[in-house]
Amino acid sequence: MPLYKLIKRIKRSRFAKCDKGVVALEYALGLPVFLTMVLGIFDLGGVYFASILLEGGLREAARYGVTGNLAPGVTKEEKILETINFHGAGFVQVKADELSTLVYKDFDSIGDPEPYVDADGNNAYDAGEAFTDLNCNGAWDSDSGFDGAGNGSEVVLYTVEHETQLITGYIAHLVGKDGKVKLRASVAVRNEPYGGGASC
Repeated sequence: MPLYKLIKRIKRSRFAKCDKGVVALEYALGLPVFLTMVLGIFDLGGVYFASILLEGGLREAARYGVTGNLAPGVTKEEKILETINFHGAGFVQVKADELSTLVYKDFDSIGDPEPYVDADGNNAYDAGEAFTDLNCNGAWDSDSGFDGAGNGSEVVLYTVEHETQLITGYIAHLVGKDGKVKLRASVAVRNEPYGGGASC
């Protein structure tokens, strides 16, 4: 039987005139789309909110970090982490291993490798080649910054990499990994000239 005749027969059949269950079918088809939109807005809004809190907290921590003020019984690094978490409003809680502070002599040095003598001319550092140990750790590093909050007039790069949980988790298969999204924020500042020599 030709296809067009089969379609005509179906249109004339009692099934074509039956509209029972149409609402349930439309509901079943539309609900996943609607939930994805609504719950997705909640989840993406939560990620955006967490990102704003993280960036704001890091900025405030850097403002404290540039000063030479130290509260008794607490290190500068501990106070910086406490400042970030205070501005996280309980929604963003950064752990110590998610925060890094690298010290440089100036802004132009951020991310630069330690200088070395390229003896074989391959444009890459090889073991045994002479280098300038800027961060005083006894090994050549692709990033010359050294850990710490720096001394007076030094440049400090604050970086936070924090995982935040999706609020509903409904779009976890679309966004992030295992229902978590990695956020990253960084800011570079120069410490005030409050005394103290070079950190290394």
